[in-house]
Amino acid sequence: MKTNRRQLSVILSAALVLLGAAGVASASSRHGGSTPPSTPGDFHVTAITTSSVSFAWNASTGATGYNIFNDTTGLSFNIGNVTSYTWTTGVEAGGTYSFHIQAYVGLYGTVVSAPSPELTVTLAGTPLPTPVQPAAPVITATSVTSNTITVSWTEATPASEINSYDVLVNGMEDGGGPASTSTSTAVNLWPGYTYTVTVVAYSLNGTTGALSTTSAPVTVTTAAATTGPAPASVITAPTDLTGDGDGGGEAIISWNPSTSANEPQADIQYDIYIDGVLDSFDTSVGVTQDVYIFPRGAAATSQVWVVAVDQFGNQSAPSNFLTITNF
Repeated sequence: MKTNRRQLSVILSAALVLLGAAGVASASSRHGGSTPPSTPGDFHVTAITTSSVSFAWNASTGATGYNIFNDTTGLSFNIGNVTSYTWTTGVEAGGTYSFHIQAYVGLYGTVVSAPSPELTVTLAGTPLPTPVQPAAPVITATSVTSNTITVSWTEATPASEINSYDVLVNGMEDGGGPASTSTSTAVNLWPGYTYTVTVVAYSLNGTTGALSTTSAPVTVTTAAATTGPAPASVITAPTDLTGDGDGGGEAIISWNPSTSANEPQADIQYDIYIDGVLDSFDTSVGVTQDVYIFPRGAAATSQVWVVAVDQFGNQSAPSNFLTITNF
């Protein structure tokens, strides 16, 4: 039987209509249609412990799953097609939290029911104490060598609420200790350099924000160096130190490599100082181009320099001092 062009066109048009209808049906199936499920009924608590709360509810008509929300902490979970759940995340003994639940339909859960009534629950047990911001420690004495500063302070109060102390030298952590500590020595400092020193006390409930307090600053200058750098015949100083911060909490620096009588250039270690404090995290061996350094509390505008060190501990003179303006 012959089929003319007109008949073929009609057949193709009908086929496209059928394919389109199948695609719509498939999409509708994936997304569960546009009719939301009913609100979960009788959302209630079934058990409470010091670290969890259990819930149950009546199944929603048309639901393929449920989301449960802790309105107090902002956490929520897709818990699948169940009618009970035990919440254990982000809750503490004695804490009070509010929850609600919603049903959804479809593979992607894009169509949801109205929320259930909110339930407010207090967990069993004694709640955590109210965070205490300690009173500031007071620096009482300092002593120096050419590369250290020893700091003493009175304890922050109340002493029973103190967790630890940090000593900050030009904003960078360099010493500290647990609650009972009242003296500490900052090390790896540059000779004859002036520093601002503070002591930070942290409460037992945290180490940031309102749960820490900082002493009044003191200004201290290290003693002059007792020995000079190694002669250039042993190890030369790095030269032409360049670079700057990228505004993202780091800086990228480069310099011309040193030469050593005791090892090839690839084995020379480079110590980096930021505002007179050795940056022990970013020491480089052999690499002198595009070296990343991080402030770790240093000021946005800081002085940086580099010293070469050979395998026997011989130290070169410092490079030129570079001002980083955008840490």
